[in-house]
Amino acid sequence: MSEEKDTAGSLFEDDAGPVRTPPEIKVSDDGKEAYIIIPPRPLAADIQQMLDDAGVGFNIDLELVAKINKSLYDGMKLESRYLLAKGKKPVKGQPGELILRTKKPEDIILSSEDLNKVDYRVYKRKMLALAEKEQPVAIIIAPTNGVEGMDVFGNVLACENGEEVSLNLGQNVYQQGRKLISKIDGLISYNKRNDGVIDFDVSEVYMVDGDVDYHTGNIDFPGSVIIKGTIKAGFEVVAKNEVVAETIRGKVITAGSVAAKQGIIGGVQRSEIRCAGSVYAKFMQFAEVVTGDGVFVSKSILSSVIYAQGEVKVDGAPGSIIGGNIYASKGVEAKVIGSESFVKTEIAVYGSAQDVMILRNVVERRFEITKNLTKIDSYLGTYRYDSEEDSEKRDYVAKLIREREELRKELLDINKELKSLQGDLKKPVDFTINVEKKIWPEVRVSVSGKFMHLKNEKDKCTFFYDKLNDIINFR
Repeated sequence: MSEEKDTAGSLFEDDAGPVRTPPEIKVSDDGKEAYIIIPPRPLAADIQQMLDDAGVGFNIDLELVAKINKSLYDGMKLESRYLLAKGKKPVKGQPGELILRTKKPEDIILSSEDLNKVDYRVYKRKMLALAEKEQPVAIIIAPTNGVEGMDVFGNVLACENGEEVSLNLGQNVYQQGRKLISKIDGLISYNKRNDGVIDFDVSEVYMVDGDVDYHTGNIDFPGSVIIKGTIKAGFEVVAKNEVVAETIRGKVITAGSVAAKQGIIGGVQRSEIRCAGSVYAKFMQFAEVVTGDGVFVSKSILSSVIYAQGEVKVDGAPGSIIGGNIYASKGVEAKVIGSESFVKTEIAVYGSAQDVMILRNVVERRFEITKNLTKIDSYLGTYRYDSEEDSEKRDYVAKLIREREELRKELLDINKELKSLQGDLKKPVDFTINVEKKIWPEVRVSVSGKFMHLKNEKDKCTFFYDKLNDIINFR
């Protein structure tokens, strides 16, 4: 029988064995959070005492502390980190507000039903409203004070109070306490800049009870113009501020916004809008619109050309864009784009819609120059000098040669401008073309210079510039 060997060991951990280490309290750099760090082989410890030693005393999760303490003493497995205390963030006060106290001229501009259809939120933000002389037009709501916070050590964290409304008042408005008073009867002009400053004034109003036609002639007014009828084809309204009409068939040029209750409708000659503000209409057909802001239409945009530095949105029923060319800087949104009859339609989003318009004009001018150069070269190419020809013909030939040189020089400048414009228009943008229901074939969509010519219909989708693959894509 073989003899078994005796075995020996230790009832306690050897100094060379795995070492147990105590947990550690860590506080975030901003003092707003305190954590306990649990090592792989932790020693039992009094967590509350550790927090006291670290100076942490505010908003401690006592239930979690007790649970971790028990787990350490029982040798139970724990996570590597726990949040034991969380400070209270300071709360910034609410900023001041400007609230209008005027009547909406809905009986003149748009009915409440129409306002809802023409993106009322945007329309309301523009605050088209009538003001009465020496009456309050707006109230300035005071900002609120902030609420102090506290870190895990119990130190108070300073807060910021809300900021007062920053106003730039025009010549027809003055401030009395927290009220803005109008000096005249007129139309409120309200614009909130990107830096938060609100430009606020009341402009004089030129009211037309009927149409702008042969009876009124063209209108040029240094304020706002409200027309209860139609701006007839062939007639023009120029204004400094808002222009409001039932229907626009002629031309409008204004530094403000344009609103048409029934629509902007051209015919043999397109209805033309040039404005710095937004354009609002129920319907748009055979129109050319150049705006420094957005275009908001409730029903449809048909066979129109639009250059909008803001967004173009058609969100009512049917909410369609059919035919024409739409260029927008901040995206395009419609329920339906194109039609079952495959009407050619172009929708494009670029960093600057205005640059697209300039580009098209430059391309047209280059075409004219090239055509004229071809004619001149054709004539001069067959010309043979004759010493006996009359001086009038020699002068004509000399004139053509000078004109050719000028056109060649202009062509070089135009090519440089084209290259620069095309470079700017290729810059990536984050805005999209959003189709809520359907987009039909023969629609060309472009974003940042990348295009997709659709040959198949698609249901609800969004077109965007895919930066990773440098293409237009959809989802």
